[in-house]
Amino acid sequence: MAAVSAGWADRVRWPAVQDSSSTITPDAAAFEGQFEQHRAELRAYCYRMLGSPFEAEDAVQETFIRAWRGLEKFEGRAALRSWLYRIATNVSLDMLNGRERRARPMDLGPAREPI
Repeated sequence: MAAVSAGWADRVRWPAVQDSSSTITPDAAAFEGQFEQHRAELRAYCYRMLGSPFEAEDAVQETFIRAWRGLEKFEGRAALRSWLYRIATNVSLDMLNGRERRARPMDLGPAREPI
């Protein structure tokens, strides 16, 4: 991971961090802590969108996965918090759209004799 981190960290100028919600530092060990600071509020946000605490936790996990994978695209121009919220919104909308495509047992109709 150090070889990957060194490539993008050299291209980005990182300002001094006063508040953890303003920007992130290129230190890979600090990313987890900075993501975890936002877990509770992201879970609440996803819960309001999805209506299920279990799906909200899944959405937060998927948000962190997508954020980790897209970390080298994050340039630090926006706040980490707003970037995570944008990802969480997209994850939640993807999950809501997935519900429409999936057939649920109640959608299949009443039980009948086999034909």
